[in-house]
Amino acid sequence: MDQQPAFPHKLLEERFPGGFTIRDEANAIVAWAFRNGPLENLHAGVHSNLLEDDSLSRISDEEMRELMINACERVESLLNLKETDPERYDTVVKGYNLFACSSWER
Repeated sequence: MDQQPAFPHKLLEERFPGGFTIRDEANAIVAWAFRNGPLENLHAGVHSNLLEDDSLSRISDEEMRELMINACERVESLLNLKETDPERYDTVVKGYNLFACSSWER
């Protein structure tokens, strides 16, 4: 989480009509915790018809462990930032929402 730029007020108003909500914050946290990590690596593979069979496991225990450890570490980094530098946290979370969550449900 390097230095983040301040966002123009107009951009934030356009992207977050009614203000930046808890759901917007949650979307950003989830995107931060999972995007571009082990889950993205699993998702990037070629589709298999085996994925259509709900009786089959789709990921191994080791992959699940890696996903959860990575997500927890990333959420921890955000929560530490929220506690130690709330203004920077606000900028990071809003910025990540702008970057990664524009098509997500609010």
